[in-house]
Amino acid sequence: MRIFSLYQDFFLFLENISANSEKWKTYSEYYYKPHQDFFESYFSCFPALNFLTLKHRVEKVKTGDYSWLKSLISQCPPEKIIQEAYKRCMKIVPPLVEPDTYLLIGFFSPDGFVMNYRGKPVICFGLERFKDFRLLRILFAHEYAHFLLDSSKGEIPEDKELKWLLVSEGIGTYFSYLAFPDRRLPNHFLFRRDRLNWCQEKEEYLRNIHNSGKYSSRELQELYTRGNSDLDIPPRAGKYLGFMAVKKYLNQNKGKGIAEIIRDSDLLLSLEL
Repeated sequence: MRIFSLYQDFFLFLENISANSEKWKTYSEYYYKPHQDFFESYFSCFPALNFLTLKHRVEKVKTGDYSWLKSLISQCPPEKIIQEAYKRCMKIVPPLVEPDTYLLIGFFSPDGFVMNYRGKPVICFGLERFKDFRLLRILFAHEYAHFLLDSSKGEIPEDKELKWLLVSEGIGTYFSYLAFPDRRLPNHFLFRRDRLNWCQEKEEYLRNIHNSGKYSSRELQELYTRGNSDLDIPPRAGKYLGFMAVKKYLNQNKGKGIAEIIRDSDLLLSLEL
């Protein structure tokens, strides 16, 4: 697996900021232009972002804001953590093609995500919000599962997109649980314990909302990702239904493994939520 540590050039940008320099020009020279092809793909995934927003954020950069992150990276290189996690993940489901992983520092990046770059999925981590790397192994395993799914999913029918979203999140969560079973279950959900308790107690409630016919797929996606205070649904609760669908299938089909679900879109979409 190749790891591209783009963040190193971000620190190079910080080192070359001077009192008289134009930060945007320095940012472009040391960070954006050397990786322009990647960043154009990156920003195409987040259409709400634009150069005006980016430029405004760059001009507000203070070197001291990143001193903690720089120290963290020097003490706990994320590349080493990711390589170790990759070896664990490969033992569960080896990839047909090895993934490329990109480590960047943005201003609006998700902690971990998979995006299409040069015609293939790649794994990415935005490091700017990490206070420590305790969950990086779990995040890598989660995104590795999404990489495997994106590598083999094919065309998803429009009326199945919500189910794909819920089950694929469940697979990512279950996969990291398989890779690192010693870690607490809420960590795999990236939840606090109280939110997981809520999901466990309200599983039937979440399922009834899904099957009620009262909401469109778009509305359900909004409910299950952002939450809804009127319905007392916390953010990202939908992944619990996906996780339970995967767990129940594997429990009922002892001869099957998670690889079969990942590599068979029809099987994935047949799982009962």
